[in-house]
Amino acid sequence: MPRLVFIIGLCLTASLACAATDTDIRPFLQKNCAECHDADAKKGGLDLGALRLDLRDPASFAEWVKVNDRVVSGEMPPAKKKERPEPAELKAFNDALSSTLLTADQARVAGEGRATRRRLNRFEYEQALSDLLDVPYLEVKSFLPEDTQSHGFNKIGDALDVSHVQLARYLTASEFAIHEAMAPQTARPKTTTTRYDSWDQREFTGKLKLLPNNRKTIPLVGLELRTDLIQQNSPRPVRSDDPAIRAQEAMGIVVSSYEPTEIRFGSFRAPISGKYRLRFLAYTFWVSPDFKKATEGRRPEPVTIYAETPPRSLRKLASFDVGPGPTLHEIEAYMLAGETIRPDAARFFRSRPPDHKNPLQEADGAPGVAFNWMEVDGPLVEQWPPASHQLLFGDLPTKDRPAIAEVARPGRNGGPGFRRPAPPPGVEVISQDPGDAERLLRRFMQHVYRRPVQDVDVARFLGVVHDAMQSGYNFTDAMVAAYTGVLSSPAFLYLDEKPGPLDDVALANRLSLFLWNSVPDEELNQLAHAGKLHQSEILREQTERMLNDPRSRRLINAFLDYWLDVRFVQGASPDAELYPDYQLDDQLVESMIGETQLFFAELVKRNMPARNLVASDFAVLNERLATHYGITGVSGAELRLVPLPRDSVRGGLLTQGSVLKVTSNGTSTSPVKRGAWIMTRLLGKPPPPPPAGVPAVEPDIRGATTIREQLARHRSEATCAACHRNIDPSGFALESFDVMGAWRDRYRTIGGDGERVKGIGHNGLYYHFSLGPEVDSSGELPDGRQFADVRELKKYLLDDQEQLARNLTHQLAIYATGAPIQFSDRPQIAKILADTRSQGYGIRELVQEIVQSELFRNK
Repeated sequence: MPRLVFIIGLCLTASLACAATDTDIRPFLQKNCAECHDADAKKGGLDLGALRLDLRDPASFAEWVKVNDRVVSGEMPPAKKKERPEPAELKAFNDALSSTLLTADQARVAGEGRATRRRLNRFEYEQALSDLLDVPYLEVKSFLPEDTQSHGFNKIGDALDVSHVQLARYLTASEFAIHEAMAPQTARPKTTTTRYDSWDQREFTGKLKLLPNNRKTIPLVGLELRTDLIQQNSPRPVRSDDPAIRAQEAMGIVVSSYEPTEIRFGSFRAPISGKYRLRFLAYTFWVSPDFKKATEGRRPEPVTIYAETPPRSLRKLASFDVGPGPTLHEIEAYMLAGETIRPDAARFFRSRPPDHKNPLQEADGAPGVAFNWMEVDGPLVEQWPPASHQLLFGDLPTKDRPAIAEVARPGRNGGPGFRRPAPPPGVEVISQDPGDAERLLRRFMQHVYRRPVQDVDVARFLGVVHDAMQSGYNFTDAMVAAYTGVLSSPAFLYLDEKPGPLDDVALANRLSLFLWNSVPDEELNQLAHAGKLHQSEILREQTERMLNDPRSRRLINAFLDYWLDVRFVQGASPDAELYPDYQLDDQLVESMIGETQLFFAELVKRNMPARNLVASDFAVLNERLATHYGITGVSGAELRLVPLPRDSVRGGLLTQGSVLKVTSNGTSTSPVKRGAWIMTRLLGKPPPPPPAGVPAVEPDIRGATTIREQLARHRSEATCAACHRNIDPSGFALESFDVMGAWRDRYRTIGGDGERVKGIGHNGLYYHFSLGPEVDSSGELPDGRQFADVRELKKYLLDDQEQLARNLTHQLAIYATGAPIQFSDRPQIAKILADTRSQGYGIRELVQEIVQSELFRNK
């Protein structure tokens, strides 16, 4: 293979010598370009006189690519130029320069490959350990530093360096993962069914007094409100001896779970990590203003269930609706040892002291949710020891390792002492055969390494076991040390890809990291080791199988996290003065994220055309999102496909709350930021960075001037006008949406003279703001086309559906290969687009064609 690469490189270098030279293209540049781009004018910072055709220099190559692209697009020479080159002359220049650039880049790729050798990023590392160790939920990415982002993603080899600190973190993370995979005890845990009544939970009953009524928990027997218990001194109400009455006892709330009213089924703590079946019985009710009478609920209420690691570390498990009658709902979840369950009535307000009101309060009362009980089946054990433990230690016998109490240590020189944390409780594995270590280690390495294991590999880590045992460690801890080393070694962390076509093992790794964000499963590995995966039909079948697997949601979520910045949606909250109605609305934010993820998943599942990225005839909504968007007829907590009216402003990514939130700063919206987002993320035409020393435009939140007026003054600067002419128009179309994506006709201001708006926010506090100037969402594109609002902008964007598909293909290919799109990739991108054009660039087919392409199947 090295000899073949060398020969290819020589051939391509010879071709380059026959391509265009500096003297071939210089006459065209002198005639058509030098007037604006010489040493004196130097428009756009480009001096063609000083730019030599040295394509071995990366900086020079990049500059010539810019020249090529500006000419090919027709942007240069400018249309206003009096003497334009003849079409034949222009084509000859384009052909000569692009051919020269292509030949030069192909020569470089033949020698180096497209992608730099890279390691697993922290998301891939977490999923790989979870899949390999057979631990369904494994939180280890938090142990690792953030990965550096490049070309929009966290998968680019040049950016994924490794430091000594990072290596230490890998050791910590992998050791934690190994302990999570081990059996926590020798005896098979008994699966039990236990009911936890709300009347027996201190976190429910401890709120019976000392709080305002709308923050208290409310004791109920069916719809009988037990006012006699509300002011009692006992921390727990006395329950009835009558089983029929006890079955109706419930604790109600009219507020979401938030300090100090943080309800949870605290008597339950998951005894071990594993699967559990949780059942909840609850109902809605209506409580009178004086909290002395309860009647039947008037509507269903959404409830979110969180797993909680005290104090207040929450992990969403499920959402469902509770109706006016007794509602039984069951979920199955993987829980970590020690986690408990927190239910949350998601629509209700989250109060902050001191002065608060219930925004859902009406003249005759307020809605509430009452929880009867939670019932837990578990842990649900399929085999014991679990498969994860057997992977590590096979069928060797074990004994329980008692938990060691924390040990107090005196401080130095009489200073304060410290406490050494105890090692995690679990089991100690008993080995009587000296060959056990090598046997187990070899089997483990064959399972986790993505290449054949050599004797020298095993010997390296077998030495770790022997050294540890000679230092006094027992067999179990010595093996854990070796396994930790394996999972932190370069052979595990790094992808083994060589220049040229990928071998089947490397192809399996790349495919799995693309579609599952993890390592290959058994079926993929078998095909790779049999040398069959490179066959186009088998590769297509495997791509289809993996897209149909639930693990493909990892592709959706991780890709959107970076392409659309969905990972930032749960970031900064909207300004409390201007947007108090959005405060602490977790259900809205969670629904926004789910909307974008499920929307894109639907496009992939149904192979829908790329045009849907801009305009679709459906949205993914639940009641909270539909209310936020002003869409009627949607009820319930479940996100699902909803057809949109023909004139709806929704549909596509542009008008989804997640996108509109991450393109705002929480206080105001910016046409510049949103316009740049459209150009970069949807069209793949990122604007250049602003000139040094030019301040950003910050909208006037007091309403004295509009953002349009401020930008008009900004564009009066010659250095700003050229770029803002391209950026601002599409951003203006999105000005009809506020910082959380709701429709608006007027801006909000603080202290303005406009109409005052008053109310009670989701945080239970009174608010007021003023309505400012009317929103003007019209604009004019650089080519002169005018639009009145986002509906018309979408139509113009759809005039070039191929560019939408091209950009999406670029983004998916970067994510899939861990390398930026290069000049030599352009023919492959063109082929992918040509092969999917007849289907409207179906997104699932784009994925398939990327996998089939040479840019994916070659390093």
